[in-house]
Amino acid sequence: MKVVILAAILLLLPANALIADLTKDASADFDPLVDIKLAVKIKRARSMEGEKNYEIKIFIDGMKNETWLKGDVMLDFTAWQNVDDSKQAVDIKFKVGFETKQITYDLATGNWFGDDFLGDADGYGHIKLNGIEIWFDIFYNDYDKDGLTYWEEVNIYKTDPMKSDYGKDYDNDGLPIEWEDKYGFSDFVVENHSIDYDNDGLNDYEEYYMADWLADPFAKDLFIEVDYMPGYELYEESIQMLYDAFAKHNITLHIDVDEELPFYKEIDGDTLRLFYWNYFLHNDKNNPRFGIFHYAVIGCTNSWRKSVAGFNFNGGIYPVLDSFFLGVGTIKTYRLSRTKRILATASLFMHELGHNLGLFDSTFNGIDNQNTRFPWQTGYWKYRNYKSCMNYRYSWHLVDYSDGSHGKNDFDDWNSIDLTFFKKKLW
Repeated sequence: MKVVILAAILLLLPANALIADLTKDASADFDPLVDIKLAVKIKRARSMEGEKNYEIKIFIDGMKNETWLKGDVMLDFTAWQNVDDSKQAVDIKFKVGFETKQITYDLATGNWFGDDFLGDADGYGHIKLNGIEIWFDIFYNDYDKDGLTYWEEVNIYKTDPMKSDYGKDYDNDGLPIEWEDKYGFSDFVVENHSIDYDNDGLNDYEEYYMADWLADPFAKDLFIEVDYMPGYELYEESIQMLYDAFAKHNITLHIDVDEELPFYKEIDGDTLRLFYWNYFLHNDKNNPRFGIFHYAVIGCTNSWRKSVAGFNFNGGIYPVLDSFFLGVGTIKTYRLSRTKRILATASLFMHELGHNLGLFDSTFNGIDNQNTRFPWQTGYWKYRNYKSCMNYRYSWHLVDYSDGSHGKNDFDDWNSIDLTFFKKKLW
């Protein structure tokens, strides 16, 4: 597989040796069909420090482009720069505040490396600097606009650089050439795309299906559809808190606040299963969201224990644990200020999601331990070092799992969660 070979080369060779080796037979012009203009396209940018304004500066061969943004935005900002057609390596810098990330784009292969590279932990075309996350792509104005460089069409694929190959699937494996090329596969070799390379529960076909959501087959993604009852929406501030928590561990969380549900003051398991079929699967057992998305229902209270703010449930298509209910009505009862509600909503959402990820009392005794809730209980003090929203002591005000570093009776949630758990049959 090209990605493995390329990654090994990048790690073992200095940049100038790599460039020279890849194009030893290339002409002086890396694309004789066009005057090469390189593009750096920002697809999404997000502040990890709340709704603050920030400036992103992009330098392409030393020439500066800049844009001001705020909060979490999906956008289509592209910086273009005319570059030297005979110079294979193009230097690109991202700067936010005083922090800079630098990468090198290869005009021959269309790949880049440096502070971002194919197969890195947080994703290809995804960097973090100075509290900002940036998702981006890099390409140039190739003649046929198929995203394949002139050099690789002529020297690797033997395709016509004057005729677009966009969307073509030469090996008939269900994945188009431009997606396979970007992630280091070959569209002329039949490969096993049922593999989940990043162990996030999604194979290549599912990663491709979620490409518009910026899914990466070599970096962990976690998708959740949220449906809600009127008056009980998920706070945007809570969503951003959740994004922050997972981003620190190189997991990109995607929350899709989707549909409004009928209002029920109290809800039970049978109603939740109806919601699952009618609003998540839309009565289609082959709905592609099944097996990609977790499902969360945001509502008022539950009918069997009104003081409980959430619980997991099985939707019924298969015996898997991919869904949960969050009772924001219960949260409002116990948290009177908006600030505390936002925090509690994020913390309890993360708690219930943790069960979808395989964290239970059978995993660690500090999880869901009823003896940890109040200062007069022994478990409250025994598990005080277990700094996790899975611990009832902290489940209303801590948007984090523990990393096991806090001393006696702590537990490493982050290295114990299983992103594939929601696909595993319970019986």
